[in-house]
Amino acid sequence: FATSATTTLGMRQLTFAHRTRALQCLLYLADKETIESLFKKPIEEVKSYLKCITFMASFETLNIPITYELFCNSPKEGMIKGLWKNHSHEATAVRLVTELCLEYKIYDLQLWNGLLQKLLGFSMIPYLRKVLTAISSIHSLWQVPYFSKAWQRVVQIPLLSASCPLSSSQLSDCCESLIRCSECPVSDDLDMIGVARQYVQLELPAFALACLMLMPHSEKRHQQIKNFLGSCNPQIILQQLEEHMSTGQLAGFSHQIRNLILNNVINKKDFGILAKTKYFQMLKLHTMNTNNITDLVNYLANELSLDEASVFITEYAKHRGKPVPPDAAPLEILKMFLSGS
Repeated sequence: FATSATTTLGMRQLTFAHRTRALQCLLYLADKETIESLFKKPIEEVKSYLKCITFMASFETLNIPITYELFCNSPKEGMIKGLWKNHSHEATAVRLVTELCLEYKIYDLQLWNGLLQKLLGFSMIPYLRKVLTAISSIHSLWQVPYFSKAWQRVVQIPLLSASCPLSSSQLSDCCESLIRCSECPVSDDLDMIGVARQYVQLELPAFALACLMLMPHSEKRHQQIKNFLGSCNPQIILQQLEEHMSTGQLAGFSHQIRNLILNNVINKKDFGILAKTKYFQMLKLHTMNTNNITDLVNYLANELSLDEASVFITEYAKHRGKPVPPDAAPLEILKMFLSGS
């Protein structure tokens, strides 16, 4: 099938789809030397041939007659625009035009605006995600009106279709949407507040806070984050960071959000909200690393016990390389710390 030399099918029956599948199998099963010996060509040329007949198989699906020679020799931009003009109402053709534009680096702004609009119209969201990632480095396409609209939709559609309690696949889609937000080259044009609201509705406040942090630096961003921190539950956010953002592409968010949450707890002196949780030790370490333990020491001494306060001061002193005298009593340790000695 791949070479047409041994097939029992007539040439009219042997479609480019047949050839494509056969050659894909051959490339998967045979080694480089066998393939080059069979085709009498370098492996790169064989792979290039496969790419061409794959495109031609799509032309066949659209009932557009084309030969290998015609495909190879035709000016690609003219061929693509002709295909678009006559077949843009067909989803298969829209995908084919998109693939051809990507392969042959055709970046006509009007054509791409139409392509993105059609890909949205045909609800080809998973494919559209891949396309947007592929063209994100083409700066000229950022000005296409549907470029930012397409990004907004691929981010929001999975969130709009999800509901609580989230299934594992829906949670995965929510994570993917946040990754798209972070990768979007025109994130300043996205409605991050709207996306954050959707995450709140899905009970994912850590994701919502990540969206707000992706907003352009401005007074509006500062105020949105401040308002959000005033209404969120730090324990839930820290838990979601641990469960959903500790690895992979979202790990960068985890460190920033954790620091933001812990600093907010310290600034508000709201230590009690984490006191009986596993995140209290995290809070202690954060205050030590930022040399900001005084308020927490006062909380420990006044709300818990003098012993806990002295143990914490001892840990901090050791952390700084200035250990307290081993025979010092808890009250003495506290007094020494508060006096600054």
